[in-house]
Amino acid sequence: MNFLEKKIKEQRGELDEVERVEAGFLWQNIQADLGQDLSVGKGMSKNRGRRFLQIYAVAASVLLLMMASWIFSNEKNSRGSKVTETPIANTSQQFVPNFEEEESYRQTVSEKMETLDFENINRTDYKDIFYELELLEQIHQEFQTDLPEMVNKEKAIDVLQKYYNRKIRILERLSKEIEKKSHYEKRINERPM
Repeated sequence: MNFLEKKIKEQRGELDEVERVEAGFLWQNIQADLGQDLSVGKGMSKNRGRRFLQIYAVAASVLLLMMASWIFSNEKNSRGSKVTETPIANTSQQFVPNFEEEESYRQTVSEKMETLDFENINRTDYKDIFYELELLEQIHQEFQTDLPEMVNKEKAIDVLQKYYNRKIRILERLSKEIEKKSHYEKRINERPM
């Protein structure tokens, strides 16, 4: 007889006693032992609850950023100090003279906008893309305002590069959307009736 069989025979009485436990209570204890969150409702899956929290966190972050920007702009306006408008290129070149690629980026953006006939595009057809462009420009204007106060010039160059790259990508996406729409309209017009 091995050791395990011997222990089972010795403690047979204790092992035969069955303690009745309610199934729901037992499942809660198992979840607690596994470290799962019990606050998620019965109908809501764990992933769905996590997704809701992620969306809530993003929305809260955006709201916080918007409020901070609004407070900052109101505070600046209430002081009566008006920021003088300077061309973007002058501000960044004064602060970051090592960013020679900026002229190349500006040229690329200008060419893409000219190719798209940017000023004559119906903005309501592509309102999401134009909203992104406006938001990007607002963020860039705030960056330009803060640029003279920045200490880390390499980080400023990185931010400028990201700005231009994002703007170019958005313009390329706009170009693709315009092309899709024209192909769609062409197919609709060519259909026999």
